[in-house]
Amino acid sequence: MRFQIVLKDCLPELIEIARFRGICGLVLVLFGGLLATVILAPMGAAAEPTVATPTPAARVHLPLILKPAGSVSPACPISSTNSYAQGPATQADTDNPVRPADLHADKNLALRGYVANNDAGLHRELVHYIFASIQPPQFATLFSPNRVPPLVGFYRVHDWIWSPSPAPGSRGAPLMRWRATALGLQVSPGETLHVPTSAYDIGQGYEVIVLHADERRVALHYGREDSAARGYTVHIEGLCTDPNLLALYNQLNATNGPRYVFPASQYPLPVLPAGQPIGVTRGNEVVIAIVDSGEFMDPRSCNEWWQIRPGYTGTCPSHELSALSE
Repeated sequence: MRFQIVLKDCLPELIEIARFRGICGLVLVLFGGLLATVILAPMGAAAEPTVATPTPAARVHLPLILKPAGSVSPACPISSTNSYAQGPATQADTDNPVRPADLHADKNLALRGYVANNDAGLHRELVHYIFASIQPPQFATLFSPNRVPPLVGFYRVHDWIWSPSPAPGSRGAPLMRWRATALGLQVSPGETLHVPTSAYDIGQGYEVIVLHADERRVALHYGREDSAARGYTVHIEGLCTDPNLLALYNQLNATNGPRYVFPASQYPLPVLPAGQPIGVTRGNEVVIAIVDSGEFMDPRSCNEWWQIRPGYTGTCPSHELSALSE
């Protein structure tokens, strides 16, 4: 059995020693007690470690915020003061049964996805192609006031291998006809995005129908056809879709609704005029892609999608379709 001196139990006696013998006497007693503890301990017994109790340090408790790498997105709005209309769309695809829009690779760009083109010879600016006779969608009008943001991402959209409806199919290799088929634009989080203006009118002052919408993306078609196979379709990625627009789309896209009856002549989808807000940016980049009658085009074309380009100081160098290395 180990003999130990517990100082707190001997405190009264130690105080008396200090009073009558002075501080030196107290030191001698304490030293003697310590020596006795060591001598009287049984041989071979391990000395118990002395663990010092640290003085608690001041601490500041901060909230833990987890977010994807590179993301600076604010919380998306949960309400909106914007209102949206619905109008007739025509069934143009021949899928029977009707392929759900979120499983349709021409409506939901998330299925195809895209990869960065990091080729050293790629023109990282607007380039010149032959432009359409009727003004197509103008990307500068996504913003108010209109502008050409810095071009920060150059991507190739994947091809798609279709399966019989309603199965979606599978992702193919990146499309190679154009060096870029999706374009990243530098933005600030929370900027309002608008329906790009064009010279098209689908009736009653509207320019587009919504082919697909979810919390992060919208596909706008410049025509009444519920299809990207004819006319222009603009895909916009990296936004917080307006809650009221998304609610209307989800209502009209119900799986048991008229959109998924085949055959059908017309059914309602959201319709929007040029300039109407569609949501706000999530982070520092919004990605756009443009389809012309089923083909993903080069979104850098300054004399097509950037005819309106206030403040742009680039030269729009000539760019031939055959010069795929540029």
